[in-house]
Amino acid sequence: MRAGSVVMVITLVANPLLAQDTTTRKDSVVVVPAPVPAPPPTPTIEQIRYMEGLKTVTRGVAQVRDGVNRVVRTEKADSLTRRRAARRMGGLCGTARSFIVSGRPKMQATAYADSMRLLAKQVTVRLDSLSSALTVCEKTAARDPSGVATNLTGRLKNYDDALLAFRTALKPDSSKTASQQ
Repeated sequence: MRAGSVVMVITLVANPLLAQDTTTRKDSVVVVPAPVPAPPPTPTIEQIRYMEGLKTVTRGVAQVRDGVNRVVRTEKADSLTRRRAARRMGGLCGTARSFIVSGRPKMQATAYADSMRLLAKQVTVRLDSLSSALTVCEKTAARDPSGVATNLTGRLKNYDDALLAFRTALKPDSSKTASQQ
């Protein structure tokens, strides 16, 4: 019994709210939680379709990157390794083009409104530019791998810039506090 009372004393000392008088009424402060920002609107069917097309296209762009990286990594290797990387890049360009050609028709910029439409259009224009370079890549990668890799690198950078702007605009701005919205 004595051990239980020691625990009670420690509890009363450690938590002063338990020791307060409950018979007298005290005014309390009511804390109002900050308003929760509204969730982003659900995407339309056209926007979902655009994003599905972008997902397919992204697989093709990853293959182009792989081919370019293979050529860049083998620049100082022996001629057989360079030739193999160049032929591989040509094959990857063909496969990438098939992914891009299958995903691109789903990407209609009209799925979005106003400034998002402009950004979506930029993505598709840059993607079309990359796609047109892939046919040249397929045919000439084995003959001039470094020239093709340089050309594709520039087009990939332009595509990446447009895609980054699109995705940044697509995300709700989480840096704003509830009072700023």
